[in-house]
Amino acid sequence: MGYCYFYKVTISPNQMTKKFLTIAALLIACCSITFAQQSRVDSLQKVYNKTRQDTTLVMFYFLKSVTTFLTTNTDSGMIYSKKALELARKIHFKQGEVRALSGIATFQNISGDLPGSLKTTFDALPEAIRLNEVRVVASCYNTRGLTYSTLKDFKKSLDNYYMAKNVAEKHHLNDLLVVEMNNVARQYLDMDRLDSAYYFTKKDYDFALKSHIVNNLGYLIRNFGIIQHKKGDFRGAITYYQKSLRDSSARNNHYLQSEDYRRIAEAYQQLGVADSSISYAKQAFEQAKLDRNPDQVQRATKLLTDEFLAKGNYKEAFDYQQITLKARDSLFSQQKTLQVQNLAYNEQQRIQQARAAEIAYQNRVRYYALLGVIAVFVLVAGILIYANGKRKKANTLLHERNAKIEAQSKAIEKTLADLKNTQTQLVQSEKMASLGELTAGIAHEIQNPLNFVNNFSEVNTELIEELEQEIAKGHFDEVKAIAADVKTNQQKISQHGKRADFIVKGMLQHSRASTGEKQPTNLNMLADEFLKLSFHGLRAKDKSFNAEMATHFDQDLPRINVAQQEIGRVLLNLYNNAFYAVNQKAKTAGAAYKPEVSVSTATENGQAVIKVKDNGNGIPDAIKDKIMQPFFTTKPTGEGTGLGLSLSYDIIVKGHGGHIEVNTKEAEFTEFTITLPL
Repeated sequence: MGYCYFYKVTISPNQMTKKFLTIAALLIACCSITFAQQSRVDSLQKVYNKTRQDTTLVMFYFLKSVTTFLTTNTDSGMIYSKKALELARKIHFKQGEVRALSGIATFQNISGDLPGSLKTTFDALPEAIRLNEVRVVASCYNTRGLTYSTLKDFKKSLDNYYMAKNVAEKHHLNDLLVVEMNNVARQYLDMDRLDSAYYFTKKDYDFALKSHIVNNLGYLIRNFGIIQHKKGDFRGAITYYQKSLRDSSARNNHYLQSEDYRRIAEAYQQLGVADSSISYAKQAFEQAKLDRNPDQVQRATKLLTDEFLAKGNYKEAFDYQQITLKARDSLFSQQKTLQVQNLAYNEQQRIQQARAAEIAYQNRVRYYALLGVIAVFVLVAGILIYANGKRKKANTLLHERNAKIEAQSKAIEKTLADLKNTQTQLVQSEKMASLGELTAGIAHEIQNPLNFVNNFSEVNTELIEELEQEIAKGHFDEVKAIAADVKTNQQKISQHGKRADFIVKGMLQHSRASTGEKQPTNLNMLADEFLKLSFHGLRAKDKSFNAEMATHFDQDLPRINVAQQEIGRVLLNLYNNAFYAVNQKAKTAGAAYKPEVSVSTATENGQAVIKVKDNGNGIPDAIKDKIMQPFFTTKPTGEGTGLGLSLSYDIIVKGHGGHIEVNTKEAEFTEFTITLPL
């Protein structure tokens, strides 16, 4: 039944020579076994012709389907199995019915009707167990294993193979045991458990030779090839596949011929011999069609599709791809139905197990009730009194524990409220700290426009006096020239007044609670403004501090909707950290070190990107993953709250749906990257 698979066998050259001499002899013997199987079919036909017993005809149909047509003609095999089933049911021959069902399940599996195959084994297995038809029981488990293997449900597949193996071992069904150990080994290979696959393959190999069970030697030889293939010895693998092919061809085994041709093609594909790969893959396809096996069809045509694509022959590639898709559809389009059937089967198993457990429990209850009835009557009064006392004690303890729990709950609620209040204060403290950093910078920034306003105002005063004198003299050309100068100066006064107004508004926005309102914003202007404010703020605190500031702004960067004061708060925090880092390094690096902080903007992959980089001491790998955590800081006590980067992370990620990342190398640089959706 089914298909046999072997994996990972390690044999020395001398051992291998001896083994193959043995195999050669067994291959010769195999022909006589095939003839013996055919002889059994012929004998049954002769018995039926003589006795005309319907039970004999049922067994003839069944045996002919699983011996003559199993690997040569799936359609004919199915027809004979169905004939056996129809006649067995007509004459109420239960043994013949379950055998016919096992044959039908096998051919359904081969032809790709996986849900049908499972359903048939569900119908056959309980009756086979009741009738003690152990070969049918093993066959049903084996077919289930093959079906689940095709569906890639390897756990269920392996469970069913083991159940079939246990039945074969228990009842000394050596021919089935060879099949099941092969399938177990193959399943372990699919699960990449190569040690287990090797164990069962080697064990089965030795057992098959010892028992002279040679029907599956072609599969064995092929799998020696698979071992070499997985080791990367593709030439060696081809040698084994060709030996297996000679055996499968002699038996007219379309399934194994398809498999052998395909694996030779795969080996040539690995060797880069495209023409040979295509030739063998086409032969694999032809044998798969003869076997009417959609799984083998889709494997062979998938290989052909890949090879023709590689050669640039898109028409052939497309044609074979269509065949692949059709074969896959025939295998897997019924998967939902299969899932429902699996659920039904699992539920049926659960109900049966629960029913069996309930019956066993009831039996135990009756037994112990009979033995203990007298003791129960004697002890019942004492138990009731004892139980009542325990109940009262338990109630008392329960009330005490409830009171403790309630008190603890109130204490926890108070602690939680205190923590929330403290958190709010710390966050506000961080905001005020950043506001303090702004103040010094603003004082410097606002002084420049105020100086311009004062200077141009004084000049205008002098010009107006000259204007009055020229009017009195009647020099109107001079009057016009002076008036033009006054107008120009007035425009400059207005311009610098607006500049001061912008700085003050920015400070107010930063200091007030954020409303979260977003509006189109020029990120270049915002980044440049806060860079200057941060620099002058630090200069105000430390006159010796200096650093180069570099800006690389994308002038085509569009305005994006952000909360300006929140993004400004993030930038200010990053700038302050950058200037702090280069200042700390400047204290120890020597005169050759040039502190530098740079900011750049760009548009990448539909997002706005802001990068802030410094050439300070960098961030050690040991703390890199902690810097975004609340209250984590590397600054001395009193110089940082540890909330700056945590708040920045919340603003960018949670408030704006963006990302903030850090790239750093210790002792060389740190670069923060902010990405915001456009």
